[in-house]
Amino acid sequence: MPNVTRLAAKAGVTILKHLLARLSPGDRSWLARHVVQERAANGVRALVDFSYGTIRGWKNSEFSIDINGEAVLMQQLSQFSPCTVLDVGANVGDWSLAAMRYLPDATVHAFEIAPATSAKLVANATPFDGRLIVNAFGLGDMKGEITLYYTSESDTASSTVRLAMDIAKPNHGVTHFEEMKAAITTGHAYVSEHGITHIDFLKIDVEGAELSVLNSFADTFARKAIDVIQFEYGQVNLRTRVFLEDFYRFFPRMAFSLGNCCLMASRSSPSSWQTRILLDLISSHAARIASIWSRPSFASLCR
Repeated sequence: MPNVTRLAAKAGVTILKHLLARLSPGDRSWLARHVVQERAANGVRALVDFSYGTIRGWKNSEFSIDINGEAVLMQQLSQFSPCTVLDVGANVGDWSLAAMRYLPDATVHAFEIAPATSAKLVANATPFDGRLIVNAFGLGDMKGEITLYYTSESDTASSTVRLAMDIAKPNHGVTHFEEMKAAITTGHAYVSEHGITHIDFLKIDVEGAELSVLNSFADTFARKAIDVIQFEYGQVNLRTRVFLEDFYRFFPRMAFSLGNCCLMASRSSPSSWQTRILLDLISSHAARIASIWSRPSFASLCR
């Protein structure tokens, strides 16, 4: 889209927002039904597509960490000087690289089970001289080998969950995938073998296998040795019958609170953004944050 057209559209949407705010809910509903009567018109189709995009954005269905609140969360956590960070499902390293920037005292242990993707992660980790440790295997509730469903068409679509590939077809444009064996170990085994006594920040994004990873840290949870956890919940979880309710049952047992990570604009300064941890049941693709009750200092992140 030409910049002039985009700027004009943005200005029009800004005006529309102010006008809609002055209408009653009934009037807004009437207007919405009225403007889409000509269903086949290009303008109507474009409006509907824009509306869907707006809803996805409002629900924080955004993968860029600079937009969805993850980067700002790291900035806020930096005041606690986290030292040990685990990135489970690191992909090519976008999140790990951000942690390098925002958490200067941290050593990041990154895990990527797909060999080709892990090779890209290794290349991206090279400038950080040991602060970013790459592990070319996955974490889960077992040790040994597991079936990986791998596609070369998208670095973000490979998964140990077969149903994830059905979702990857429309969402990532995946047309084919292959099965391969991949190495996996448990979270407890890894921290024990590497002498890790405390995890300041655990991030999990493993395309539907999040609960398996969490369960692999059972002994670490028992020692109350994890402070903050961020994990993804999305369509794959629903297809595998792992519901958000399961996480809301899991984390309280571990003395964690649970909420949604997103960006909210400050009323006093529209250009000022802050991370808010929303303790609600909003179901979206946004990353979710669990913060442990035993660290009262984290309560400031929930205000």
